[in-house]
Amino acid sequence: MPFLKLENIARDFSDGRQIRRVLFPTNLEFEPGALTVLSGPSGSGKTTLLSIMGLVLRPSEGSLYLEGRDVTTLSDNEAAKLRLQKYGYVFQQPMLIEGLSVMENIALAFAVQGAHLPDHFRDKTEGLLKSLGLEETSHMQPRLLSGGMKQRASIARALIKDPAILLCDEPTSALDAESGQAVMAILKRIALEEGRIVVVVSHDARVFPYADRLLKIENGTIVANTHERYVEAKEVQ
Repeated sequence: MPFLKLENIARDFSDGRQIRRVLFPTNLEFEPGALTVLSGPSGSGKTTLLSIMGLVLRPSEGSLYLEGRDVTTLSDNEAAKLRLQKYGYVFQQPMLIEGLSVMENIALAFAVQGAHLPDHFRDKTEGLLKSLGLEETSHMQPRLLSGGMKQRASIARALIKDPAILLCDEPTSALDAESGQAVMAILKRIALEEGRIVVVVSHDARVFPYADRLLKIENGTIVANTHERYVEAKEVQ
């Protein structure tokens, strides 16, 4: 059984008058050690699919398996606990809290769970920041960081609890080309060298060459699924 498997996953939304299908039955499998890019136009179903994969949104149909376990019908509390254990999230905006240092922002990953900081938190955080090129920033506040540095700090926060799955929603769209490339290179390394599942939702063609697999979604349906690195970005725009 794959580490993460979507089996006939579909999702409907209702406005109170009619039901609209935004994600049609989808079958996907994910294994550690690869970076997947999910691309498609606005409103195509990218974020819906990512939210279902991340146990944030329940599917209307189908089953989601994590390490062979059907997690589709977990209670809200059970799903939240599993998210904290298995997932890390990186968003378009870093969402760092001004007034807190980088290290304090990373510590929030434990605070939201009501958990105590582990004994080696400081050493682990400093090592993680160093690996992301942020070794001098642990005591700095976000206002002193560039956009690319803030995004790398948010990646550190997502990784501090060693998630098996890292889900990234448009992580480069607010960055300049150089910063975006640096962030994607880091995400690629995290997937390959650390053996994690990394999924990046993006319509930014600059990220496509970093993909081990590229998925293209249109109108709620996966229309392209390649395991080869994408070089010709024009083909998926």
